[in-house]
Amino acid sequence: MMGRLRKAGTSLPYHFDDNFQGITPLYEARGGADVDVIAVPGLGSHAIGSWKSPSNNDLWLRDYLPDDVPNIRILLYGYHTSLLGNDYKDSIENLGSRFLESIKAFRADNADRRPIVFIGHSLGGLLVKEALVHARNRSADPQNLDLCKACYGLLFFGVPNLGLRNEQLKSIIQGQPNEALIRDLTVDNDSEPSTFLKRISNQFSECCKGQYQVIAFFERQLSPTVQVRYLAGLVKGELLTLLFQLRRDGALTKTGPKIYMVTEKSATSTGLTAPAEEYNIPLNTDHSGLVKYKSRSQDEYSIVKGKLKRLVAQAKWEVGKRFAEKST
Repeated sequence: MMGRLRKAGTSLPYHFDDNFQGITPLYEARGGADVDVIAVPGLGSHAIGSWKSPSNNDLWLRDYLPDDVPNIRILLYGYHTSLLGNDYKDSIENLGSRFLESIKAFRADNADRRPIVFIGHSLGGLLVKEALVHARNRSADPQNLDLCKACYGLLFFGVPNLGLRNEQLKSIIQGQPNEALIRDLTVDNDSEPSTFLKRISNQFSECCKGQYQVIAFFERQLSPTVQVRYLAGLVKGELLTLLFQLRRDGALTKTGPKIYMVTEKSATSTGLTAPAEEYNIPLNTDHSGLVKYKSRSQDEYSIVKGKLKRLVAQAKWEVGKRFAEKST
């Protein structure tokens, strides 16, 4: 896969590293792109692996979408949110702000007014919301204002607007620098959203109502939760002093109880006015499978492709009108 990415990148003036942190250009139409499609993965996910087929090396954003949705540039965004051994004390606010700055820096030279359609999976959707709120609250900055106008559509896949249901996560990250981030992301003991999620929902509604086309996809299959698999010779809970070593030497496996990771209500409560039914779409997959497709003939991909193709077609003209109105 890395070889294919390097070969694809030789014809374009872009650079990226093997960790795929920040913006990674995945594809650009030969004749020039009309719209940027920017994909943001979820918690603990790899910028490339998040979108890869579970049965082969196909990456639908790279291998299917360019043929089905012409004249686009596809950008991936990578960020560090691994669960075990995480030394980063990041908040979702920090991650969203940094995401905004990365987009602005990458598009600064010649594409700062190119229309954008965002794709956000799980936590990635919250980063998109946070970035747009930051931009609108700081619209005195011309780059922020241009980005707000350039954004046209949001495709949200299992975004935990009202919180993620996963008690195992809290125990896995207890005492680590990323503990606060996970607590902001998950529901409390009464299944209520965190203070952060209430705040971002209210601010997103105030700033962005009526501005963007939002399509929310939600899972219809139970997902296995994560657990720590410890290496031989280590016994979970044997001694509190072993806690660091257990986390360091353990590995995460999806072998825990199966649940709906993000409920329909959480995934479709975007903070904007209630969308029409056609914009809340169930997919017959688990939480991870919302953005992983085995082939271009898979029904879930066909549904997503159709919605994305329509948004891209509309974005070119609608965003163009926004900037034209400003200049007249």
